[in-house]
Amino acid sequence: MNQLEARRIRRRRHLPESIEKPYWHNDAFARDSARLEALGYSVESEADNDAYVSATYPANTGGGFGQLTRTVSRRVPSIHVTYRRRAADAST
Repeated sequence: MNQLEARRIRRRRHLPESIEKPYWHNDAFARDSARLEALGYSVESEADNDAYVSATYPANTGGGFGQLTRTVSRRVPSIHVTYRRRAADAST
C-alpha cells in the first residue's frame, strides 16, 4: 500500500509539506522512508511506543459469578513518523 501512495504523491503537482504515517514494523518504515526520501522528504520526528496497548475493565454488575475484572490487549502501530519536505525541494 505504501508503494501505491508513493506513486500517487509523485503524480501530484503540489506535494504536501508534511506527511504523518504510522508503521507496524521497522522494515516497512525503512522501505517507505527510502521512497519518500527519493521524493524530497526527510524524517522530521520519529516516536516509538509499545506494540500492545492494554486496558482493564471492571466486572459486570448483575450478580453473576466469574472474573472480577478483565484486561484486553490490542496491537497498535509501534512507530509514528512525521516527514517534512526539504526546503530546496519545496520551491519546485
